[in-house]
Amino acid sequence: MSIAAVNPPRPPVHEPAEVVIRARADHTFLHDIADLWANRDIAWTLALREIQVRYKQSFIGIAWALLQPVLTTAIFTFVFSYLARIPTDSIPYPVFVFSGLLMWQYFSRVVADAAGSLVKNEAIITKVFFPRLILPLVPTIAAAVEFFIALVVLVAVMLFYGMVPSPLIVLVPLVVVAAGLLGYGIGLVLSPLNAIYRDIGIALPFFIQIAMYLTPVIYPVTFVPAQYQWLYALNPAATLIDTMRAIVVSAAWPGLLNYAVLVLWTVGFMALGLRVFRKLEPAIVDRI
Repeated sequence: MSIAAVNPPRPPVHEPAEVVIRARADHTFLHDIADLWANRDIAWTLALREIQVRYKQSFIGIAWALLQPVLTTAIFTFVFSYLARIPTDSIPYPVFVFSGLLMWQYFSRVVADAAGSLVKNEAIITKVFFPRLILPLVPTIAAAVEFFIALVVLVAVMLFYGMVPSPLIVLVPLVVVAAGLLGYGIGLVLSPLNAIYRDIGIALPFFIQIAMYLTPVIYPVTFVPAQYQWLYALNPAATLIDTMRAIVVSAAWPGLLNYAVLVLWTVGFMALGLRVFRKLEPAIVDRI
């Protein structure tokens, strides 16, 4: 009997294939938009989950979306209207500050939540593959739901003061989309940096608080000395807030320069954000 018959050759052992998923080298802005659109159901599902988790086991639930701007408006009205006597161009101060506060809280929440979106969803990122660009987009949807709930209260406050909302109020969703895109662009820059350097998440609330006082939320731009008013044209959040007031309470509209700067900021942050996000994305899973 031959040796080959006693010890037949063993079949070759195949090592399990290793699958490495990499971003396309030729990825463009259009590819990113296509990815977001193709996975819009995931974005909507995550947004609903965020709303449910945010108010889970709370006593008054979604009513917190109304209580926060109402109480903040009441405090600002007492301090800046009755004590500081800030003029608001014949608009009742509670209506003036509520309309600005509503837009500011939406924009600032989008920025803050988008910046922390990767860290917050660490468990999903490390276990499931999907376009990570969706995560900073989720807060723009979740915060918009609360915005429109609070908008109903703003209309009620206006009616209480004998004011009828302008027919242009139907344009409010366009302002929300503009604020959401700007916040999303900023979030694309900050979210991967925050995943690697947690200092971003620690410092961001402080800078958002400072930015609120540099934005005409509690005062009109006309309250600022004339030689400094041009600086507010460089502040895209100021343009969003003034547009919100122009639409809802028929306040003065921002100038064309303000809108040109707003577009430049939005396009610039989106372009920079996509570039930064794509560059740092491979390191996110290892560093998060």
